[in-house]
Amino acid sequence: MTQAIPSCLPAATRLAEAPRVTPSVTAHEFEWRDQEVLQPIGGPVPRRTWSVRTLAGDITAEGGDSVGYGSGRTPVEYFLAVFPQQQLSMSAELTSAKLSRRGRSLTTPGEVLKLFAVVLLGTRFEFGCRSDLWSTTPRTKHIPAPAFGLRNGMSRNGFDNLWRSLTFSGQRAGGPPTGANGSEQFRWSLVNDFVEAINRHRAPHVTPAETLCVDESISQWYGQGGEWISVGLPMYVAIDRKPENRYEIQNVACGRSGIMLCLKIVTTAADQAANISATERGLLHGTAVLQQLVAPWMGSGRIVCADSYFASVEAAEALRSSGLSFIGVVKTTVHADATGTADMMATIWVDRSLRYLIATAGSSRAGTPCERLHWWETHGGAQRMAVTVSQPEVAEIYYNCAGRIDQHNRCRQDDLRL
Repeated sequence: MTQAIPSCLPAATRLAEAPRVTPSVTAHEFEWRDQEVLQPIGGPVPRRTWSVRTLAGDITAEGGDSVGYGSGRTPVEYFLAVFPQQQLSMSAELTSAKLSRRGRSLTTPGEVLKLFAVVLLGTRFEFGCRSDLWSTTPRTKHIPAPAFGLRNGMSRNGFDNLWRSLTFSGQRAGGPPTGANGSEQFRWSLVNDFVEAINRHRAPHVTPAETLCVDESISQWYGQGGEWISVGLPMYVAIDRKPENRYEIQNVACGRSGIMLCLKIVTTAADQAANISATERGLLHGTAVLQQLVAPWMGSGRIVCADSYFASVEAAEALRSSGLSFIGVVKTTVHADATGTADMMATIWVDRSLRYLIATAGSSRAGTPCERLHWWETHGGAQRMAVTVSQPEVAEIYYNCAGRIDQHNRCRQDDLRL
């Protein structure tokens, strides 16, 4: 199921090397040779235990989250451990200011937290109108009434008032400033503080495992927006394979726990060009974004796994120079150092579809086989049968990590229906 993994030599050392019989090809100014890589490039990456430091200073570690004999942490404790508390206080202050202007009672951080809980609870019910969730009359004898007011102590009017006034981020009074990007920055300022607070909080509080998953999250947007008008979202994307216009967030998550670590809002091309550093201007866009997302873990030796939006030979080289290894899917096939030791490899992995991987970690030696269910035509008719598929170590590392953000997106969109 795999093709031999080529290693390569820098072009500058090619003439000094003795002739070899293995076939080679030159691409991206590197010479790639068809040979197996039986030892992990750069040495094995030790397993790290992910952990989260709680507000009280306790550590919730992988495989050990109990808080005493026979007891564990509650869902709200997990939520508060990764939610920035300063953001909760800021949201309460900003929301209270808006409530005051509307002649309503002020709110508290506890009420804002309860609002989040009610929104999540609402995803567990089927309803035609949101007001149905406060009904005390069951629609059928088989399903009890939602009765949210009795269940959680928040009245329908109280919820509606909070929901209309909920504010996550500060926005300057008097409208957008003048300038080419003034309107866009003004509109994004409604969420910028929230996103930055998440990033600031999780960097010191969440310790990821040895792998990092880099991908994007996309959420539906039903309102008006675009760079051509000064209302709604400044930037949204239309993707052929997705039925709705959406806004995009690029993010990085722990490759084993799936905990989101860092978020980056995708702005317009003009805004990105205006805010890129001189060093990043000479890089591919995917490489520049990748470095921004994984900056807090530079030099840690972790393995970064990313899809074709971010992956390239340049990205692998850039991360290696920053003390990170890389495994990524590239859309086309794309090096041993002067001593002949492999320091980058490209491989083809065929499972449900063809994938080209570029890597500065892992090897081509056999990894743990994966199981697949397939329909097979037998003498007794069509049957579902389990098939064991061999895979190289580099593919095992990548696919154990790469789907974490996709799992988060499916949970948010399908399970929670947010």
